[in-house]
Parts: sequence; C-alpha cells; structure tokens
Amino acid sequence: MIPVSGVWYGTAEEIAAELGPDVTADRVRDWARRGLLGGVNQPGRGRGTTWYRLDEAAAAERSTRTSTRGRRRKLDSPWLAA
Repeated sequence: MIPVSGVWYGTAEEIAAELGPDVTADRVRDWARRGLLGGVNQPGRGRGTTWYRLDEAAAAERSTRTSTRGRRRKLDSPWLAA
C-alpha cells in the first residue's frame, strides 16, 4: 500500500487483504472491469502493475455488502464501516 497525496493505493492483492477475508484479488479486478473502481497502471514489464484506490474499493465493497442481492455479509473491516 502506498499513500499519494493523502489517498491510499494498492495492488488487487493488497486491497483484498485490507478489506477482509471474503474479498479476493479477483473480486477487486472484477469491480474494476465493471466500472465500480478505477485503476492506475504503472509502466513496467509486460502489462505492468495496476494500482487501485482503497477508498473506492471500500465503497464498492460496502455497496456490495449492503445490497439486497446475494447472501448477506457482515461489515468486518474498519474501511467499510465509514
């Protein structure tokens, strides 16, 4: 995780680790594909590394958890309670 101008960014794996045990890196990437959060690409070998904003990912997870669709889940991360 890295802070840039007061905003925390992380890879899909780092974001998933921050948001709780039932969030996976694949789920974070799926949110990005569906347009729920944006990513910033870091140039490098091949496709590079994509960095996601933690606050946007927390908002996507909060809306997923509080949705009436699917199974009910508990808000167990401090990032989700805000």
